[in-house]
Amino acid sequence: MQKILQNRMTWIVLALLVVGVGHYFLLLHIDVSPRAAVSDAMGNYFCLLFFIFILQRLHVFYHSRSAINMVYIGVITVFSLLISFLVQGYGDGIAAGDDVYRDLLGTLFYIRWFVVFLILLVIVNLFWIDEHVKEQAQAFDRLVEKERQLTKAEINNLQQQFQPHFLFNSLNSISALLKKRPEKAREMLLNLSEFLRMTLRKGETDFAYLAEEIDCLNLYMAIEKVRFGNRLSVAIEQEGDCRQAQLPALILQPLIENAIKYGLNSKTDQIYIRINTRCHASHLFIEVQNPYDDNDVSTQKGTGFGLESIERKLKFLYKQNGLLQIRKQNEIFEVTLKIPQ
Repeated sequence: MQKILQNRMTWIVLALLVVGVGHYFLLLHIDVSPRAAVSDAMGNYFCLLFFIFILQRLHVFYHSRSAINMVYIGVITVFSLLISFLVQGYGDGIAAGDDVYRDLLGTLFYIRWFVVFLILLVIVNLFWIDEHVKEQAQAFDRLVEKERQLTKAEINNLQQQFQPHFLFNSLNSISALLKKRPEKAREMLLNLSEFLRMTLRKGETDFAYLAEEIDCLNLYMAIEKVRFGNRLSVAIEQEGDCRQAQLPALILQPLIENAIKYGLNSKTDQIYIRINTRCHASHLFIEVQNPYDDNDVSTQKGTGFGLESIERKLKFLYKQNGLLQIRKQNEIFEVTLKIPQ
C-alpha cells in the first residue's frame, strides 16, 4: 500500500507538471510575455504542490466515511483561495512592464480559484480512495488471519482426538507384553517414544513432504505389527518420484489406523493392507485398501470418525470438497485422497 501511495504522489506531480506546461502556453497564446507566463505557471505549480502535500498529511489523521463532506469541501475551498491570493500577490510583483498580464490578473483570480478548487477536489477523492482501499485490505487480512487461526485450531483439535485412542491401545499392548515378551514390550515402547516425538515435531506445521510422512507411517506400522503380529501385513507401493510432494502433516496415520481397525474386525486370519502413492498432473493420489465384511456390525456404522475427520481436515486446508473418496468392491474397502499440489 505504501508503494501505491508513493506512486500516486508521483503521478500527481507529473500530472500537475503537464497542467503547468499547458498553463504556460495558454498565457503565451494570449500575448503574455514569456517571463510573466513562466513565473505565473511556476508559482501556481509550486503552490499547488505545497498545499497538496498538506492535504495528504491531513488525510492521514482524518478519514471520513464518505469522499465528499463539509470538512473536505471547507478545507479545499480555503486552500484554493489561499493559492489564488498567493499567486495573485506574486503576479502583481512580476507584472511590471507587461500590461496584458496585469489586465488579466483580475480575471485570472476567479478562473484560477475555480480550476484549483476542482483539482484539489479530485486529489482529495484520490486520497480517500487510497485510504478506503487500504482499510478494506487490512480488514480482509484480519479476516483471513482469523479464519487461518480458527482452521488451525480445528485441525489441532481433530489431530488431538486421534492420538489418545492410539496411545491408549499401544500402552495396553505394552502392558500385556511385559510379562510374556518383555523384549517386544521394550521394542514397542522405544518405537512409541520415537513416534510420539516425531508427531509432536510435525504438529508444529500444517504440511509435510510425502517422504517424511512415509517414514512416520513406517514407524507407526512397526508399533502396530508388534500388537497384531503375523495377522497384519502392510505394503507401500510408490509410483514415480513423489517424495517431495506435500500433504497435510500426520494425515496418513489415522487413515491406516482406520484400515487396520476395520480390516482386523472383518477377518480372523491374516489381513493385507495396500498403500499406493502416485503423482498425476497437479495432484498427489494416495490409495489405501483393506478387506471388509458387509455383514460385520462395525462396518455397518458408516465410514467412522477417522475418515470423517480426515475429510474435514482436507476441506479446511484446501477449501475444496471431494478430496476424499470411498469405494467398496469385492470385499475390498478403498479410500483415495486427492491432494492438490
